Amino acid sequence: MLEQYQDRFKYILVDEYQDTNASQYLWLRLLAQARKNICCVGDDDQSIYSWRGAEVANILRFEKDFPGATVIRLEQNYRSTPQILAAASALIAQNSDRLGKTLWTDLEPGDKLRVVGVWDGPEEARRIGEELETLQHRRVSLDRTAILVRAQFQTREFEDRFIAIGMPYRIVGGFRFYERAEIRDALAYLRLVQSSADDLAFERIVNVPKRGLGDKALARIHQFARHERAPLFHAASRITETDELTPQARRQLANFVAQMRNWQAKANELSHPELTQLILDESGYTAMLQADRSVEAAGRLENLSELVRAMEEYESLEAFLEHVSLVMDRDNDDTTETVTIMTIHAAKGLEFDHVFLAGWEDGVFPSQRSMDEGGTQSLEEERRLAYVAITAPGSGRASIMLRTAVSMANG
Repeated sequence: MLEQYQDRFKYILVDEYQDTNASQYLWLRLLAQARKNICCVGDDDQSIYSWRGAEVANILRFEKDFPGATVIRLEQNYRSTPQILAAASALIAQNSDRLGKTLWTDLEPGDKLRVVGVWDGPEEARRIGEELETLQHRRVSLDRTAILVRAQFQTREFEDRFIAIGMPYRIVGGFRFYERAEIRDALAYLRLVQSSADDLAFERIVNVPKRGLGDKALARIHQFARHERAPLFHAASRITETDELTPQARRQLANFVAQMRNWQAKANELSHPELTQLILDESGYTAMLQADRSVEAAGRLENLSELVRAMEEYESLEAFLEHVSLVMDRDNDDTTETVTIMTIHAAKGLEFDHVFLAGWEDGVFPSQRSMDEGGTQSLEEERRLAYVAITAPGSGRASIMLRTAVSMANG
């Protein structure tokens, strides 16, 4: 069977070789071992997808796997200015696991990168907003500007600020902060705490996390609510005193109603951020995500932590929910020029004239979670991610907004 495939694929060309995983690597070695007619194109300094299974070691050992292979270093850069290349090269040179290259360009020097220190996220969003307004006054198209972040939760402060100043924006590669499923779930809990007559909120979270309340149970609750002419939550409370539901469903629903009433009482005792964290923990929502081993779960937990932090900026739960309602009502005209907000991972291969690299703060970027899980190897990947971010401006310029000292440069 192997010989059939080797005979079928006599010449093999692989692009983005630095992003291959273990299975792809082994498969390619088997296919190419007979004739060794294989050509791989890649950049070890741009290997940033280990969380998808990519292994930078594949490209690093290419010459060992295929002795006698010709290595051609494509070191001329056609899109980045000398200023940008110098900054990116100085950072990536700190990595030990790399093939090494000396990039150069014949482009004009261009603008220098600017490093701006700020106290916190809100000030960072305000400063970048002011910079974007200055670019608008200079008639620079917002379509040529971008804010690149390490993690999805970082978009929230920019969204809130841009709504306040009327700056059009779009989120690429994900939902707006308040549209994300875990955020909508948390908001549904809070809306039901605030108003037990909110049927939409009840429907969204009565079985999230799973409580064994399936479609049949929910249909019974709906029927009972129509018969009683009562909101769903009140109907749920009353139906637990009947035989309309199975014993297990009745017990689970009674527990949910009791929890909700407890949270409603606690709303008068706790601050709204404290109440939100209590609900997430006591409802089992936090535990549900902690038990989820998917790549997305950790990011969803970060988003919920950001939600709790965001609430601290508002005097009351009512004020916060009113703000969220205004944000959710926002709808950009597709023809409007917009600032692009996206993660660095999503920006790979794209190019903008003006790029703001936000949140280069210890624990955020480089990511503390990544370094805790992978140690030095993860730190080197964080540097590669920074390398990709710095070279995103092309012939434009970049601003790095620092909140604290960045550890990527010195390990």
